[in-house]
Amino acid sequence: MARRARPRVAANARLPASHRMRETGDRQFVAALARGLAILRCFRIGEHYLGNQEIAKRAGLPKPTVSRLTYTLTRMGFLQHSPSREEYSLGPGVLVLGHAYLAAMKVREAARPLMQELANYAQATVALAESDGQRMVIVEICHGSPTYRLRVEVGERVPHNSTALGRAYLAGVPSDQLGPWLEGLSREMPPGEGEQVANEIMRSLREYQKHGFVFSCGDWSPETFAVGVPLVSADSTRVLSLSCSGPVFDMTRKRLTTEIGPRIVQLRDKVYESVQGFF
Repeated sequence: MARRARPRVAANARLPASHRMRETGDRQFVAALARGLAILRCFRIGEHYLGNQEIAKRAGLPKPTVSRLTYTLTRMGFLQHSPSREEYSLGPGVLVLGHAYLAAMKVREAARPLMQELANYAQATVALAESDGQRMVIVEICHGSPTYRLRVEVGERVPHNSTALGRAYLAGVPSDQLGPWLEGLSREMPPGEGEQVANEIMRSLREYQKHGFVFSCGDWSPETFAVGVPLVSADSTRVLSLSCSGPVFDMTRKRLTTEIGPRIVQLRDKVYESVQGFF
C-alpha cells in the first residue's frame, strides 16, 4: 500500500477573515451574496454533512441567517438537505461550477503532461495551485511514485505559510501587496505566532531571491520536503504556483537545491511559454 505523507492540520479551523462576514463600506458589495458563498466555503474535503450550528460557527454568521441561506441554497441546488440527519451536504450545482472553472483553465491542460513528466522523473508529487484567500487551492496534481503520494486532491486547500506552494505564490505577489497580506495573516494567527510566521515567510522570500525557488523542508509535514516556484501571468494579474514534493529520505535539501529546484524552474518556464504567458 502506498505510504502517504500526513500534513498537519491547522488548529484554527475557522474560515479566514477574507471569507468570513464583516461590515464593509463598499456600496458595490452585496453582503447577502457573500454570506451565501461563505456558507459553501464551510464544506471541506472529507466532510459530507454539516448542520446549521456548525456552519454558523465556521462562517461567523447568526444561526437564523444561516437557516434562511441554507434553505435558499438547497432550493437552488447548491446544497442538499438530509431530513433524517437535519444536516446539509454540497449539491450538484457546486460541481457544475467547479467543473466549468477547471475546464476553462487552459494553463492546467498545458501543465499536466509536463507535471507528470517531472513527477515520474523525480518519483515525487507535482502540484499546481492558485490562491484562495489565505490558503492555496490545488487545481492539478500528478504522482510519479508507486510508494509515495502526497495526500492532497484537486480542490483541497493548503496553507500559504508552511507549504512550498504557498511560499512560491507569495514570491510572485507584487511587493506592494505582500505587506497587507502578511497583516491579514497575522490577525488570523493565535497571539504571538503572527510575527514568527511573517519571519519564516520573509526568510523563504530571501531563499527565492538566492535560488530562484522556495523550500518547505518538513514545515508542513515532517515527512515531506518540497520546492516551489511562482507562475506569474504576462500581465501580472494572476499568480499560480508549482511544487514538487517527496519523502524526506529521498528529497534531501541537497537534491532539492541542485537537481529538483532547477527542474521545476524549467517546468514553470515551459508552461509559461506554452500558454504565451496568458492564463
